[in-house]
Amino acid sequence: MDTIESSVEKFITEQQEISKKQVPASRLKKSASVPVITICPEPGSGGRLIADEIAKRLNFTLFDKNILVAMANTAAVESRSLDTIEQQRPSGVQDFITSLVDKDYVYTGDYLGLLKQQVEIISKIGRGVIVGRGANFILPPRDRFSIRVIAPLDIRIRNVSFRNGVPLVEAKKRIRNRERRRKTFIRESFHENIADIMHYDLILNTARMDLNTAVESVIGTLIGSQTNKTFEKETSYILKNKR
Repeated sequence: MDTIESSVEKFITEQQEISKKQVPASRLKKSASVPVITICPEPGSGGRLIADEIAKRLNFTLFDKNILVAMANTAAVESRSLDTIEQQRPSGVQDFITSLVDKDYVYTGDYLGLLKQQVEIISKIGRGVIVGRGANFILPPRDRFSIRVIAPLDIRIRNVSFRNGVPLVEAKKRIRNRERRRKTFIRESFHENIADIMHYDLILNTARMDLNTAVESVIGTLIGSQTNKTFEKETSYILKNKR
């Protein structure tokens, strides 16, 4: 059985080989001060597309649902077992009973432990974009740049309908179900409200910008924070500069 460290490092190496042909943004320095970027999207807001483009532009490694692969290798189970936990969010009683009767089932507590270990290792390696998984609640603010991607519900419904080829009613149902699962996961795992804006460094409303504008907003903010070393400060540099 692979250790969590070896599984993650192997996965990152494979992803970096894939992205070697991609050109990094020359404006962003390759230094230890570059944070891991966490992206928490509302369903249908386009956050996954933004994450993918940011990773390409900065030559970062993208961690999305494929993050389950390395976790599954560590737990010696199939990644679909972990996916079941994410999709169904079983109650504590259901979770415990299933763990007793199914040898391939991963207890939710074990899942969360694996997830935290993997996210922390990705943070130590650096230059990664993590989509969802509660990563911004796992890492301290100084170790990540946290982004929330939002959009009005009607726009998100149309996006999901178009992208998946389903009626608007079905698209709305999928969005509501996914929102409920994500909200429950964050509340039960981290005792936090996923919608609280204080958990995020930057909020992007995709109703007001296209993909390129969203990506440029992120890169511009990173460059500014790197220049002013705001990730090393405990108070607002805006207030300091005003004096």
